[in-house]
Amino acid sequence: MMDIASGLAGLSLLGGDASLFSSYAASTASTIETRAVREAKAQFTLPETTPPWKLATATTSAAAQLSAIQRMRTLIDKPETGTRTLPDDVQTSFTTWKALDRLRLLAEAAVKPGAGAATREALNKTFTQGLSDLQSYLSTAPSDKLTLAFDKPVRRAQTTAVEPGLTSYSTSITGKAVTENRDDVMSGLTGTERFRIQLAQGSRSDSVTVDLSNLNGPPTLDSVATLINQAISAIPYRDANGDVVLQDDGSAEPKWKVSFEPRKTEDGWALEANRQSYESISIDQIDAPDAVLVATGITGLETATAARVMRIDDPTGEMSRKTLATIAAHDRLDPDLAVKTTADAVATDADGFGYVLGTAAGDLGSQRAAGEQDLYLTKMDSLGNVVWQHSLGAAESASGAALSIAANGDVVLAGNVSGKFDGADSDGDMLVARFDTDGNEKFSTLVRAVGTDTATSVLAAPDGSIYVGGQSSPNGGDAFIAKLDSEGRLRERHAYDAGGSETIASLAMGSDGKLLALTREGAQSSLRFLDTADLSAEVSRIDLGTSDARAIAVDASGNIAIGGTTLAALPGTQVNSTVSSRDGFVARMAADGSGLAVTYLASDASDQVDSLVFSGDTLYVGGRTNGVLGDAKGGAVDGFVARLDATTGAIGQITQFGQPGQRTEPVRLAISSGGNNRVSDLGFGRGELTPAGSLSLTASTSLRAGDSFQMRVDGGALRTITITADDTLQTLADRIRKIAGSKALVTTPRDPDGGASLAISPKAGIDIEFVSGPDGRDALEKLGLPAARVSGYDKVDEDAPKVRPGGSYGLGLDLSLSISTMKDAAAALSKINNALSISQTSYRSLYWDDLKATLVNGTPASSAGTAREQAMLANYQAALDRLSSTSTSSTSLFTGF
Repeated sequence: MMDIASGLAGLSLLGGDASLFSSYAASTASTIETRAVREAKAQFTLPETTPPWKLATATTSAAAQLSAIQRMRTLIDKPETGTRTLPDDVQTSFTTWKALDRLRLLAEAAVKPGAGAATREALNKTFTQGLSDLQSYLSTAPSDKLTLAFDKPVRRAQTTAVEPGLTSYSTSITGKAVTENRDDVMSGLTGTERFRIQLAQGSRSDSVTVDLSNLNGPPTLDSVATLINQAISAIPYRDANGDVVLQDDGSAEPKWKVSFEPRKTEDGWALEANRQSYESISIDQIDAPDAVLVATGITGLETATAARVMRIDDPTGEMSRKTLATIAAHDRLDPDLAVKTTADAVATDADGFGYVLGTAAGDLGSQRAAGEQDLYLTKMDSLGNVVWQHSLGAAESASGAALSIAANGDVVLAGNVSGKFDGADSDGDMLVARFDTDGNEKFSTLVRAVGTDTATSVLAAPDGSIYVGGQSSPNGGDAFIAKLDSEGRLRERHAYDAGGSETIASLAMGSDGKLLALTREGAQSSLRFLDTADLSAEVSRIDLGTSDARAIAVDASGNIAIGGTTLAALPGTQVNSTVSSRDGFVARMAADGSGLAVTYLASDASDQVDSLVFSGDTLYVGGRTNGVLGDAKGGAVDGFVARLDATTGAIGQITQFGQPGQRTEPVRLAISSGGNNRVSDLGFGRGELTPAGSLSLTASTSLRAGDSFQMRVDGGALRTITITADDTLQTLADRIRKIAGSKALVTTPRDPDGGASLAISPKAGIDIEFVSGPDGRDALEKLGLPAARVSGYDKVDEDAPKVRPGGSYGLGLDLSLSISTMKDAAAALSKINNALSISQTSYRSLYWDDLKATLVNGTPASSAGTAREQAMLANYQAALDRLSSTSTSSTSLFTGF
């Protein structure tokens, strides 16, 4: 490895033209050879070689060259052997340049205006594979004095920050500030609320009621904390015989060491919950009314989609909306750039937590996308705080999203996967996955079929069975339903073919145990009543006429509601009339399908219903409109939530929302039972205040069990590290520590936001090579570790020559580069051309030249020939002066090239 001056000298030749200094070199360094120059020059002993960029150019046409490149199994040349064997450093620079030159030809072809989408896609396939091959090659490329990095030279390998990363246990949980001063009245409380505090540890649990009407005055932080503490301390500790244990003063020993007290924060005063051990603390309001959770996507006319989660706390009143959270994936190369993120399903559990399922075309924090698009699942509390977030970890693309909460609180999702998944190739198979409340995956099942299956709905039934509905590709598209058991094993699959294109739009369970399947058959829709013991047995069917039915809901009494859009009036009793050529509709019927009645949600433009939920005798409807249904039109396409009388179908309040220049995506609703509560006015989210979360890497990142990577320490054996389902950041660090031994420092530094990362720092003079795992199972990319050689700083003798051959150079490339569009191809071409220049510079750093003599002699810039020469030499000398005193800065000079 080299010091600063060596790499600095190499950079002087960036671009391949050294003529700038020819006159100056001839008059100084070439005529006067000092002792320092002789000592430095003596190190450059490689035999002369002719670099590939100076060889004769190809005589074949560009089209023939492209065709030959696309036929290559890899863009990486095999190493020369025998008498043609090149020195390691020369071989690495030559092989790199040739691969980059082939990538350049691909990018130049893609950037041409005449290239069509199909052509660019074919070119991009070769380009993407070539980038991956080059990254893999450079991570283990032969090296003596020269190191070439795919992105930038790396001295320490560090993962992205993982939440929670390390143990998240805390004895104190501080809520958000609710008052400016300690003795202020808590204005969000009326003083009549009743709260339930639940305490649990292991098999022990207790519940106490805190009634604020027992306060002697208006609620303050101190008075509320005292009331809660009195209720908790009143629970006595009992011995094995059930007898109350007394303290020295004769009073009962409290069972729970949990208390609340006011705490000053940066934003004001808040309540703080304190515990002495691993007690679980939960808070909820007794008899609080329901709220409506709303999830939708918002797309700018020229920008990517972001998912927005809102809550309507007064659904029986004005239906005002409160934004809880925005979910947006980001481009890995430009973290400030949001990329497409959808919200395809939303659900709430019995504890008030909300779950949002969608797709993301980029990274969500430590959830790094391994392919073009992945499914994500986000759990959030009633304040909109993310409890955990999980990506599926699909290697190519995952799409479609449906969600259901099982009876035990588990979350079941359905979607589609293309490409490699868990080591197998998928051509667009349906996926069903199940997660516990901490985000740990219990199973993921691919339901195999010929062609592409599209999952549109999923239902976790009370008996533990899981039903998935959608469309398969044969026969122009047949509707199908698959039945799985609670462990994810396929038990039954049945297709429904009416002679055309059919699909299952939504599934629900009827009050009589029948499976309700909402189907679309061409331009017609119908509701099928199916026997769960035999999915082929259709008990009855309700015809919904010419319509696009999309959503179904069932209330506690078994009454059924169906929503969608229609071009004409539907069968049944008409509550109101259609208005335009495309109206939203809500069809209601009894549990047996009788009494069909239809309400139209119609403006003078296009309208559609996306989702339905019951809350008692009220029906809430989510949808979109191009017109005006409630408030004034706000965007290109607006969303709306409407309240209907579930008995009469009469339309009540409608709230409409949109923003100028933006389009609202499908509006998904879920009822948050008891969600309109005042727990937030205590400063906490509803439900458990002390969720432990999962420390498993497969829950907190997009890693999947079986993903792997390899590492080689100091030229030793290549060792494979395979991720297990139980791996945590700490266990992974321990395994790497055993492999690295004393040759690297392996740490888990904490992130300022509460997470942690894994850092591997080789000792001085030690190289560690990180090699990507198999296609579709690479753990490096999902962890954020570089597929590169990581080099510890070399110990440099202070008497060593100022300039030495080789060095560390970064090509500045990234696997996310693409040439699938003209814009992307232009950006990629610029990166490739820059990398070509750097590869030439790295080669020239191996050989002596006159500029190196100039730097060794330390000739001042003022003595150079032209003003430009003076400026460049002054810049080089200034950089050398800045960096020569610290080795930690030595790579920063090269990473920008």
